[in-house]
Amino acid sequence: PPSPCSFIPSLCRSQNNLGRSMMRSLLLATCLAAASAFVPPSAVPVGGAQSAVTMQQRPKVTQKAKPLSPGSNYPSTKNIQKQASGFGSFLQRFQKTEGKSKYGMPIFLPNGNINPKYLAAERAEMAANQKLNMKAEAAKTKKMKAKGTFFLDDYIRKKVGNVGSNKEYYQSGR
Repeated sequence: PPSPCSFIPSLCRSQNNLGRSMMRSLLLATCLAAASAFVPPSAVPVGGAQSAVTMQQRPKVTQKAKPLSPGSNYPSTKNIQKQASGFGSFLQRFQKTEGKSKYGMPIFLPNGNINPKYLAAERAEMAANQKLNMKAEAAKTKKMKAKGTFFLDDYIRKKVGNVGSNKEYYQSGR
C-alpha cells in the first residue's frame, strides 16, 4: 500500500513538526531533570535554637577505653592472625630479600635459588611456635577443668541448674 504522505504532503509536514516538537519537549524535560539533580542541598538555617545534630559532641576516648566503646578503635595486636591465647596461624615478619634475614643468613643464594638453610630455620621456628601453642592450650584446658568450666555439662549445671540428666537421677526411679 502506498504511504499517506504521497497523497497528502501537508499531513506529512505536520507529522514531522509534531515529532520534532515532542522530541524538543522530551529533551528539555531531560535537561531540567538532570540540572535539578545537581543542585546542592538547601543550607541548614542558623537560628537561636540549635538542633540535636549541632549539639552532638565527639565522645572523649581515654587510654583505658574498653574495646569497641563509642569513639575507640577496634583493638589490635602486633600479629593480627594470633588470638589472645597466642594460638593462631604463623605469620612471618616482612623481610627484604637483600642482605641477611632474621635468621642470620641470606634468603636467596647467589644463583637465585632459595637458601635451604633459610627454609630449615623457618621450619624450625614454625615447629617451636606450634609446640608453644600446644603447651599454652594444654595449660588453658587444665586450668578450665580445675575450675569446672571446660565441659558443657559444667556450664549447664552452673547456668541452668541440675536438669536431671546424670546417672543417679535415672537410677533413682523418679
